[in-house]
Amino acid sequence: MTIWEITHPRMNDVAPLVRTAEDMQNPHFQKQFGGDGSELQWLKRPKLTVKVEKGKKKQKPRSDVSPFTAPGLVFNGKVRDALGDFLRKFGQVLEIEVDDGVEYYYNVTQIVPCVDESRSEKYPEGSIAKAVFDGSKLPIEPVVFIDPLMRGSIYVNDSAKAELERLIQRADITGMAFEQVGGY
Repeated sequence: MTIWEITHPRMNDVAPLVRTAEDMQNPHFQKQFGGDGSELQWLKRPKLTVKVEKGKKKQKPRSDVSPFTAPGLVFNGKVRDALGDFLRKFGQVLEIEVDDGVEYYYNVTQIVPCVDESRSEKYPEGSIAKAVFDGSKLPIEPVVFIDPLMRGSIYVNDSAKAELERLIQRADITGMAFEQVGGY
């Protein structure tokens, strides 16, 4: 079974989402986005803004799935409508505010420990630099998941990738791709 990481195919060509000016000094801002598989309970929607490149008349375009440095995905209503039912099987689709509009944050709650820590390359302090995955630990049925040792990355197996690619193509969604990271 092959393991794929969900990536953004045009990371440097589209406008990313960033903290608002009021949240720039908030040291706890990133914590509200989880990443450990726990369900999130927000009292109010987190706010994000589209990054503006100072001094440029023409700003980068948006994609349907936006680059954002959080352990989940941020996407628009088009993606929610096309992928939401499938993604909700493995996590939460939560409303967030982006420049006074509503978009969505996907928090993965499905955990599949499949990183072989003993075979993975590590940094001197012990964290994993390059993970070695064990694809035999994945179910055959579709799964979107996180591994507890690789915080910040979302993975899928072959059958989930095939289903997501079908839905992405049908809805003409931009901003989501898959990179092979392991398997057998």
